[in-house]
Amino acid sequence: MMRVSRITSVLSGTAVLGCTFFGTAAFGQCTPASSADFIQNDGGCPVTGTPDTNGGCNASPPAFQATGTLTGSNSFTINGTLGQDPVANSRDLDWYTFTVTQPCFVNFSMVMTNGGQASTSTLIFFGNPADCDSFGGFGFNTCPALYPEQYIATPGTYSVVVTTDFAPAGVVCNSPYTLTVSSRTSPYSQCGSGAANCGVANPSVGGCQDVQCCDRICTIDPLCCDIGWSASCAAQAQLPVSSGGCGIFVYNCNPPANAPANDCATAAPTIALDTVVNFDNTNATTDGPNNGQCGSDTAKDVWFAVLATASGNMNCFVTSPTQDVVLSAYNYGTAGAPYNGALLDANFEGCVDVAGIGGENGTLVGVTAGNWYLWRVGIWGNPGTADPGVAGAGTVEFSIEQVVWDTGRHAPVCNTANGTLTNLGLSSGAIGATAPQRWLAVPFTVSDPAGTPDSWRLTFLTPEGFIPAGVVNERINWIIWSRTAFNAPVYATSQIASGSAAFPALGANGEAFIPVDLVLEPGDYYMTAFASAVGNPCRPNDAQNIFSNFAWFIGAPSGIRMTDATGPFFWRSAVLPGSGPADEVVIAGGSGAACEGGTTGAFTRTTLAGFTDQPCGSGLLEATYRPAFQILGFPEAGNNCPADLDGNGSVGASDLSTLLNNWGTNGAGDLDGNGSVGASDLSTLLNAWGACP
Repeated sequence: MMRVSRITSVLSGTAVLGCTFFGTAAFGQCTPASSADFIQNDGGCPVTGTPDTNGGCNASPPAFQATGTLTGSNSFTINGTLGQDPVANSRDLDWYTFTVTQPCFVNFSMVMTNGGQASTSTLIFFGNPADCDSFGGFGFNTCPALYPEQYIATPGTYSVVVTTDFAPAGVVCNSPYTLTVSSRTSPYSQCGSGAANCGVANPSVGGCQDVQCCDRICTIDPLCCDIGWSASCAAQAQLPVSSGGCGIFVYNCNPPANAPANDCATAAPTIALDTVVNFDNTNATTDGPNNGQCGSDTAKDVWFAVLATASGNMNCFVTSPTQDVVLSAYNYGTAGAPYNGALLDANFEGCVDVAGIGGENGTLVGVTAGNWYLWRVGIWGNPGTADPGVAGAGTVEFSIEQVVWDTGRHAPVCNTANGTLTNLGLSSGAIGATAPQRWLAVPFTVSDPAGTPDSWRLTFLTPEGFIPAGVVNERINWIIWSRTAFNAPVYATSQIASGSAAFPALGANGEAFIPVDLVLEPGDYYMTAFASAVGNPCRPNDAQNIFSNFAWFIGAPSGIRMTDATGPFFWRSAVLPGSGPADEVVIAGGSGAACEGGTTGAFTRTTLAGFTDQPCGSGLLEATYRPAFQILGFPEAGNNCPADLDGNGSVGASDLSTLLNNWGTNGAGDLDGNGSVGASDLSTLLNAWGACP
């Protein structure tokens, strides 16, 4: 599986679960069998309150249906039904286990019909039932759906999962399918027993160590197994899989006399953070892996080693006036120099190639303080493609977005009514005609940054959640309020800042990456993030009701638990269409219209019956309602006296005059950062009247 970017210019280590294979469907090949060796043991699409008997990792404890045994070269079939329920916002997943008695190649093939027609919306996953994080898979728009062949080296129990994708008009509930699970052994006994790495020639011995690669190459050229693993066999194995090879990487670097000093990964220089460094790859060679990452090969690479001085996200900014740069990153842990080139392929973290000639920016998500990271800067050099530009001079700079606040990833919560685990979200947005401003207020704390800076410049807010069915989300909006204990936030008087951005594509864990530029001093705060669209019913009398919703996942392990004398709770706004001034001024869609909360808006104490953050069956039923989110930023010297607009060391008449002259604009005096000078800013200035601290 590949790894892809968090956003268009970000690197991460997230496994892709949505690669699509294209082909022509043939209905004659896509009719489920009238009988099969095994029949699914559940009742089809989920029924509320009834646990799914083959719910796999979505059940507690995990529940798999046991099926057949593969003994080397045999097969078995499973008949079942799938589909999605748009009303319940759910879909049927069937989790099966099977047994493998000896090393073999395993294949999965699936046919399904949807309303009597061949279905071309199938997802198949494969993994270890003892490790729910091991599952990876693909989406298919062909019928039959053919999962890439897997080699299983160790006998034991394995799992296959089948389902369908969510779609506006998807596969209807209880659509029939037949899944065929088959196996084969390699006809080349030399595969796995050879002494050589598949990427290294060994002409006197047939075959090589990697059974899957050896089988593929010997199928192309049987002499590689029958006579010896020649140089041509090794060269074929080093080719990308897309070119008929195995993508085997063998490190080699022989720089010419005029090559740059950082031509080889093993000689990468240490680069300080926040420092612009020159490079020139005109005479560079290529020693990094070229196995199709980012869709193309990388040539003329130079290398840089960077120490993560803090945990967070490591940014790389490259200017390259003449070339189209590809960035790749590799994690070498705490070892540091010298860097073992043979480990490049194993230590690969991600890559990015979204910009053309001129530069490239990338962010490696989730770096660990104390770890060393190698960065590869090379020219897009896939042979036979359009001109990638000319190698030459450029600059590179690295920085780290530190973690300002992190609750940890969300986890399913227990539905105490039926004992099932649920990824539960708390709605935030215009979720209905009677709840046009149902915003969730979440507590967090900002600590002092290490060193001399006294504030943080925030760069990303990343709440985790999902988009409920039937809503339209055009914008994601945010507000930050100051917090005193767990008292409710007040719209006008405790608001610090607000903003709005285009609704983003959500990350693998439901992260909504919201870019911000805000200096925040250490202290206690509340934050909300909510979805909106043009026609949002928070605008009265516009004759439109477009519902929008971003549902925050709860179950975060390290969030702040709000509780009072009556138990745990959370804050939700209870605001109907307002008639007062839009003190928070949050854009409700692309039209620029503002949601009006006025000065009368309030948050109410809310609880949620029937769910708990504790494991099902633990006997612990205390609900905590901790939403999952992360805040990133850079340490920065803050402005301890933002109301001192003229910079004379005190807040007085001159500052008041400046604010009043800019009333209703986004000019000087916009102290809450909401884009308009108004009553909230005036209140802040008057409260700060006098000498600055």
